[in-house]
Amino acid sequence: MKHKFEFFITMVLLKILMLFPERSRFKFAEFLAVVGYKLIKKRRLIALANLKLAFPEKTDKQREKIALNSYKIMSKAFLSSMWFREYLKKEGNVKLVGMEEVEKLYTEGKGIMVATMHMGNMEASLKAAEKFHFTTVAKAQRNPYLDEYITKNREEANVTLLKKSKTTSRELMKHIQEGDIIALFSDHRDKGAVVDFFGEETVAPTGAVSLALKYDMPFAWCYNVMHKDNTCTTKIMVMELEKTGNFKADVLHNTQKLINAMEKAIRENPSQWMWFHDRWKLYKKLYKS
Repeated sequence: MKHKFEFFITMVLLKILMLFPERSRFKFAEFLAVVGYKLIKKRRLIALANLKLAFPEKTDKQREKIALNSYKIMSKAFLSSMWFREYLKKEGNVKLVGMEEVEKLYTEGKGIMVATMHMGNMEASLKAAEKFHFTTVAKAQRNPYLDEYITKNREEANVTLLKKSKTTSRELMKHIQEGDIIALFSDHRDKGAVVDFFGEETVAPTGAVSLALKYDMPFAWCYNVMHKDNTCTTKIMVMELEKTGNFKADVLHNTQKLINAMEKAIRENPSQWMWFHDRWKLYKKLYKS
């Protein structure tokens, strides 16, 4: 009953929100971001600690500005996911850079593995699904009604959304064999390889790299940059994975290669990345006491 009520309230609020122009909706998202930044102390401290690690040369004021702008972009990305089909269809909202290379690779019939990032308007990268079928993986929402709503929306946008579970690997293999484009987030902390990220040792997920190597799939990575006018650009880059015949070593080496490329993208667009994720497990170390 609780989940039904929550979903009902969410849908009512969404309908009210949709009465306003898109620009006003994004302004509301920015307002929510400022409120969240000020009220949710833990996430604010994590963001600032991460930024201090990544950009020690910047002043506190500069890092605070990056953190707040990051909150605004993430808030706009999250909220716009509720009307993302409308957002994707509007001409000029999403620019795709690098699709020509993707189209060439797709003709090989092996599918494509794409490593994605929590950066900019992440959902906007689904614009590419207008031409190709995508499969991706995400955690199921706690509210089953909201989860069903999100899954249905993605399916209508030519995207298969697999839920993380014990059978995810088996389901992914099926889509790989069918020649799908598989998109997996690869920038957050997760079980995998030990890597150097912004000069600090941490762990990075190896799923995208290991599957691409195992099934001999073409490999690409992408990120999104959201602009001040709320349009955005998704950049897709093909990356040649290096193979020596030692699978484990190749996974480690190519994961580090991917992380290096992602770090460069973040350094060029620091406000676009999700800094409030505890990427280096700094919160417990610095603030728990």
